[in-house]
Amino acid sequence: MNTLDAIVIGGGYPGCSIAYHLAKAGVKTLLLEKNEISSGASGGNFGCIQVQDASLGLSLDLTLRSFERVMKYEEELDADLELASLGSLIAATNEAEMEELESLYRGKKDAGLDIMLYGPKELAQAEPNMNHERFLGATYFRQGRLNPFKLMYAFLRRGRAYGLQVREHAEVDRLYLEGGQVKGVVLADGEILRATQTIVAAGAWSKSICRTAGLHVPVEYVRAEGFVTEPLKPFLNNYYSSASFFTEAHDVDGVGMSLCMGQTQSGNLLIGETSKPGHVPPGEASRLTSFDHFVKVKEAVSEYFPALAKVNILRAWTTPSPYTDSMEPILGDVGMPGLLLSTGFKSCVIMTAVAGDIITDLVTKGETFCDLRSFNAQVTRL
Repeated sequence: MNTLDAIVIGGGYPGCSIAYHLAKAGVKTLLLEKNEISSGASGGNFGCIQVQDASLGLSLDLTLRSFERVMKYEEELDADLELASLGSLIAATNEAEMEELESLYRGKKDAGLDIMLYGPKELAQAEPNMNHERFLGATYFRQGRLNPFKLMYAFLRRGRAYGLQVREHAEVDRLYLEGGQVKGVVLADGEILRATQTIVAAGAWSKSICRTAGLHVPVEYVRAEGFVTEPLKPFLNNYYSSASFFTEAHDVDGVGMSLCMGQTQSGNLLIGETSKPGHVPPGEASRLTSFDHFVKVKEAVSEYFPALAKVNILRAWTTPSPYTDSMEPILGDVGMPGLLLSTGFKSCVIMTAVAGDIITDLVTKGETFCDLRSFNAQVTRL
């Protein structure tokens, strides 16, 4: 194969979006995925277009910039994505969580977000099936939801129309270096693929891939699990998530628990996310669900939504869900010629549009519309 303009590593939300954006801009692009498209954390995602959990500052600015466009993806991609506007509740069950929620509410209200703070009375009106005695309050924002698989495959379908190449079951062994620059990748079978720019968008695998170029990229992961229930009559009015995400989800001791739940168009409930630190390689963390996670989900659901105490679970899955300690992504130029990164997103769907724009700017123009140094400050040379 001749030298490509760009190789994108990772067939999840960021990789598929970036590959589409690059191809649309006329960049000769190859997308590589070690398994199948959407087989990693993006395929285990609930498809929530989350706004109100963004960190203040640049993250919120980029989130709001991206939100308007993501909510118009069906028109842009000419695809049915099951896209819908949906309310989002982040609820607190103790004083520490409520204090954090109120702080986030004030900051985001001051930043211009049309966010609301609910007390128990307003929460009871918003979600009648909740055990309102267990909650001190919640923040509310109207955001969105889509089908993650339909989105990723729509990116590829449109990208292929612009010349995008896609290779599944193409595992990257290491980044290919020449003269201190990244010049492509070496696959697990020894094949060398050359490119002017290589973009790592490999989620939980980004850290190990970048290590082969002498970079420490602080993307860690938790083992997140999800559960699908039998179809139910309309039960939830909003997407529910626990404020413990901000205080406990990435606790390094034992099993963390940050319950979230949404209802699909077909009536099934999607329930997650339990988590524990990634003490094993991410591939091993993808294989089996765990009894301790299942028990914690059952306990939380029964306590917070008593009518679901005996609901039937149809299936479960587990996936290595990437994060950074700062809860900010690593995005753009990290100081290694020929290499760009797009990884470690806290909320991934919402950032697909802006990540695609930023990486495409950097590949085609060498600059973009914002200063990303605060995101990438923790990337160091080994």
